[in-house]
Amino acid sequence: MIAKITRGERAGDLAAYLHGPGTKEEHVYAGRSGGAVIGGNVCLDGSRDGTTWAWILSDAARTRPDITRPIWHASLRCAPGDRTLSDEEWAEAAAVFAEAMGFVDAIGSDVPWEQRATQPWVVVRHGADHVHLAVSRVGFDGRVWHARNDYRAAQAACVQLEQLYGLTVAPRVSSKDTQRTADHQLSAGEWRRGQRTGAAPERVQLAERVRAAVDAAAGAGREGFEAALERAGVGYRANQAANGRVSGYSFTLPGHIDQAGEAVWFRASQLDRALSWSKVAPVLQTPVAAPAVVVPKKALESKARHERRTEQAQAEAVAQQQTQRLDALPTVVAARVQGDDAWWRARRRGGEEAGAAIAQRGRLEKQVDFMHRLHQDALEHQRRQGLTPGRGQAQDATKAAAQTAQASSNRTVNDRSRGAGRDAGLGR
Repeated sequence: MIAKITRGERAGDLAAYLHGPGTKEEHVYAGRSGGAVIGGNVCLDGSRDGTTWAWILSDAARTRPDITRPIWHASLRCAPGDRTLSDEEWAEAAAVFAEAMGFVDAIGSDVPWEQRATQPWVVVRHGADHVHLAVSRVGFDGRVWHARNDYRAAQAACVQLEQLYGLTVAPRVSSKDTQRTADHQLSAGEWRRGQRTGAAPERVQLAERVRAAVDAAAGAGREGFEAALERAGVGYRANQAANGRVSGYSFTLPGHIDQAGEAVWFRASQLDRALSWSKVAPVLQTPVAAPAVVVPKKALESKARHERRTEQAQAEAVAQQQTQRLDALPTVVAARVQGDDAWWRARRRGGEEAGAAIAQRGRLEKQVDFMHRLHQDALEHQRRQGLTPGRGQAQDATKAAAQTAQASSNRTVNDRSRGAGRDAGLGR
């Protein structure tokens, strides 16, 4: 059992994805496009439309506007070859998972699952082998489920589910390929640029360079790590508190800039969880043993002096070993980046459909943001007029504003089309 966790701001976007037709096989369940509600506490079992539960989660989240990214989402997927769980088994498995995560209270098996939840949540079956859980971290009473250490808790919960349902034990350590940035973490722009250039996206290249720097700086401390980052061609900045304590690093690839000309920075978690500071710091601080140095003892030399000379020679051997690793780092990085490019080219073959899907997702996200702004503008306008509209009135105002904007957009497109026709000699 594998769990993937994300957090977001709008439940509506997640509902549209889970109940929409999608572009891949996993978006079809029970012979119909989109997923179906099979559990949770919103009492909508069997529903194929996410509008209602999205409003329920959103209404709860709005009671605490100070909570950022209030919508918590997790997908649970069985391994290939596992038996197909029934809807009832998946619903119960999701409830066990929810209890382990902490947003369902463990108050006795005689109390129904839906009455134990402290937050509104829903389970959507999205295919034969997986389900999705959507949760508002804010309850209707304003209580907040903070979801601390959710990744670690999810791993432990998956082990419990594997034992409970006799499922395949999934590997918990990332492999060479899974360490690379997954497709779903890439933005539409990153995907298109990678498709166009044939080179691995900057995010993937950057992760490879940082991993190489960690390997080269093993046992060399922060100074050695930063020297290795410079040698690997990585820009860095430490996330340092006022007391001097370092909580992590952010990285950038020189020359990788946004539309405003600013450097694009990535936190370690945006590259690879294995690069988090809690995992990297022990590697940097743990001394690396160099080959034992044999120092012949001189005639009449005291034992203490001989031991000091041996310790010094050993320290010089360690320093020399670290220098050699740093000197070899550019070659190592070049080889790894070349390997990433080969991996990307193999991965992108036939990837036009996936790239188009990612690009479409980006366009939809922009449309959703646009509609959200229109909605807020409509509410603000009505507040200024001294009105207190209900939800339906606000939606009507938003719809009218959206129709006006769409009509304006259509006029612009038509004007451009007519102009293009005249330019091509097709004005008549």
